[in-house]
Amino acid sequence: MKYLDLKLLLALILVLVCALSAKSQEFLTADNFKSKTTKDIVAVEFWVEWNKTNEFSEFIKLNDCEKYRVDIGKYPELQEKYNVTCIPTVILFESGEEKERFKANIMFELEADRKEVQKSIDKIMLAKFN
Repeated sequence: MKYLDLKLLLALILVLVCALSAKSQEFLTADNFKSKTTKDIVAVEFWVEWNKTNEFSEFIKLNDCEKYRVDIGKYPELQEKYNVTCIPTVILFESGEEKERFKANIMFELEADRKEVQKSIDKIMLAKFN
């Protein structure tokens, strides 16, 4: 294999690894939910596999917060504890306390868009400095 071909192959592998890691989403469990949501500002999407087509696709584009998903099919106790009545539901937490909630409509689609959720995150962030 030529040196240039090897360099090109390594560059392609690097791009693929970066793309995959950027798209990966950490899921919370009943065991780690509390420890992960008590840190600063956290956005949690309550989600279920059978409604994957209606997940909040721009979720990973949110800034200034940690982002996690909870599969309520696997952890119905979290669904009950946080009174999640429709999916997807996005809840914003600050230091473990719920600050805002965005729910799905009757078609199981989140009514809020990235801009609206980000505006709430920004508002929570700015309130820290007042």
